[in-house]
Amino acid sequence: MHNGWMAAFLLATMATDAGATEQAADQLWQDTYDARKQYFEGAVGPFPRDILKMINMIGIWPGGGLFVIPAPGTGEGMAVYTTFGLSNPDLLEPPRDGRAGYGYEAIVVAPEGEDWPLNLPQWLATAEAKNDAGLLDRVEKYSGLTVEGVEVGLSQPMNILISKARPPLPVGTRLPAGQMEVLVITTITAEEMAWSMTNGRAALLEALMEAGTGQASDPARASVVH
Repeated sequence: MHNGWMAAFLLATMATDAGATEQAADQLWQDTYDARKQYFEGAVGPFPRDILKMINMIGIWPGGGLFVIPAPGTGEGMAVYTTFGLSNPDLLEPPRDGRAGYGYEAIVVAPEGEDWPLNLPQWLATAEAKNDAGLLDRVEKYSGLTVEGVEVGLSQPMNILISKARPPLPVGTRLPAGQMEVLVITTITAEEMAWSMTNGRAALLEALMEAGTGQASDPARASVVH
């Protein structure tokens, strides 16, 4: 009888502890979600009602998706197309170096009402979550990344630069689950891609900033380097 009572007590205690742990994890997830939303709304603008889910990520990216936020502060008729959930605390166990989830969200700054900008954060989120690409580590190590031939739904593939956000764009913040950076995906020309191979990705970003293009994406624009 004594042994049976003790076993029942231990099982009840374990169940209680497990329930408390799950509740704490759920609360951290919600607190992180709310803090991230508050940060983006303060830096960009009000969120739309609905998050855009990615069919290919169902079951892999719980609670994650994409938002399109009108962003007149970045230019007339512009929007921020952003991942929302790569910094969720339930993506990695344990988190890397105090980061929230993968430690970042990725945005594209482009004209509002377009379909192709959504394909860029969707491509990035898929690469990260399915292949554990470690994009933030690579951006920090190489002062940015360039990728050639990304399909965005236009007549031809695009070249892109992935770099950390510069003001006035949201640059990142500390969330309850850890640090969140903001990475920007910027479309670049073939000439800019080739130029960056010699001069570096950081130099290309500086050239884009100095030219007034900044980190906005416009597949039809002229090259800023020659």
